[in-house]
Amino acid sequence: MNSTKLPLLLIIVLTLVVTLTACSKTNTSLAQQQKQAQQQQSQEANAAILAMRDDLKQLKREVAAIRQAVTDIHKIAMDTPEPVAKPLPAQLALDLDGNDPLLGSEDATIAIVEFSDFQCPYCKRFADQTFPAIKKNYIKTGKVRYIARDFPLDFHPQAQGAAVAANCALAQGAYWQMRDSLFSNIRELSPQRYQELAGELKLDLEQFKLCSSDKRHIEEVSEDQGLAASLGISGTPSFFIGRIEGDKLVNGRLIVGAQGYQTFSTVIDSIMAAP
Repeated sequence: MNSTKLPLLLIIVLTLVVTLTACSKTNTSLAQQQKQAQQQQSQEANAAILAMRDDLKQLKREVAAIRQAVTDIHKIAMDTPEPVAKPLPAQLALDLDGNDPLLGSEDATIAIVEFSDFQCPYCKRFADQTFPAIKKNYIKTGKVRYIARDFPLDFHPQAQGAAVAANCALAQGAYWQMRDSLFSNIRELSPQRYQELAGELKLDLEQFKLCSSDKRHIEEVSEDQGLAASLGISGTPSFFIGRIEGDKLVNGRLIVGAQGYQTFSTVIDSIMAAP
């Protein structure tokens, strides 16, 4: 072999070795970087999972605290006596208009006069939850005469029309059925709906329509509103409970709001027991 070619060949071989070694190092370094990146991602994922577990534990503790607070509030509410009815001035006597919707015996010695609003959710709550027990235990047993009067609030746009519809149903002997229907449709009150409810109750629709447009019934509702205002009533439902003397309610007490049955039974029983 030519001696001049040997150094050249040696240089080429050394260059290839270096190149291969460099490429090998480069590949090894890249693999290590990828492995490190995967390890870091795995560590970050594990840290995130641990953090989520800690958050979940904290959330469970907070939910448990809220549940305990609700339980405590419910217990306090159950242990708290029902509100006491407000006594009315002894000289106050409320006329019992025989034309108002009423339930109960003429021989009853106690009267309840309710001022209500058919668009008031609290009135509906009372009608659904408390009234049935009063009806069963006091009205049907002949102890209480129950009288309904209207007090549609100004910020309930459908309340006056609903009151008129109820009074027009009264003209056909179906006030209490219409009352139940109106409260059941409290979110759908409208003149059209009143006609539909009258049809469902098998009322004379032509008579009902004429009655609904008669201004006298609007005036009757307005008279109840004026009476309520004169008695200091500002919210619904409100109730006067007292003895019946002639055509008046005397020695009355005032209950405001959708109170529970116990409040009413306590007041009624105390009036009945009084000499």
